[in-house]
Amino acid sequence: MKKLSTYLFLILFSFSVPSFADDIRDFQMNGIGIGDSLLNFYSENEIKNLEITIYQNQTDEYIMLSGAKDKSQEYDALAFHVKKDDKQYIIHSLRGYIFYKKKFDECLNKKKEVVNSLNSSFDNLKSTEYDYKYKWDLKSIAYISDFDFKNGSVRVFCVNWSEFAENERNFADNLSVSISPDYFFKWLNAVK
Repeated sequence: MKKLSTYLFLILFSFSVPSFADDIRDFQMNGIGIGDSLLNFYSENEIKNLEITIYQNQTDEYIMLSGAKDKSQEYDALAFHVKKDDKQYIIHSLRGYIFYKKKFDECLNKKKEVVNSLNSSFDNLKSTEYDYKYKWDLKSIAYISDFDFKNGSVRVFCVNWSEFAENERNFADNLSVSISPDYFFKWLNAVK
């Protein structure tokens, strides 16, 4: 029980944001925010050992660095988008993951707790709820809650991957919390 209450405390109070914030750069995850350098949180060697995802599109502007250890241990892993050739590793989007193997109901319950906590943190901001089916795998579905700021979004979602995605691509059901500015979403949508 003590572990559960500690976990809930971390979920409810790990988001550093004043209740009046309307700028996505004011929102942080475990003290990390948009515009920060990864070098302030990880050594260059730790950064170079992260998994790199390169997007195949015309601009090739950003890469995703994933598998970072969350030093607060709130998330199972962290991921960051940085510009491809940026040696300062300036963060343009960040995401925390909690994995749920064969316990998807627990993912949805945790998502509800996080969304309720965020809804109560923002007096003038409520979440938009919707489901998303992946075009490459219509049996996989994401249950999404978006909090839109004047220049970006915080997204909380659970992904229930299909048996194909789990077995063939080694994907795991997960809860994700992401922070992204509008300019990054515009780029990401052009990639698809």
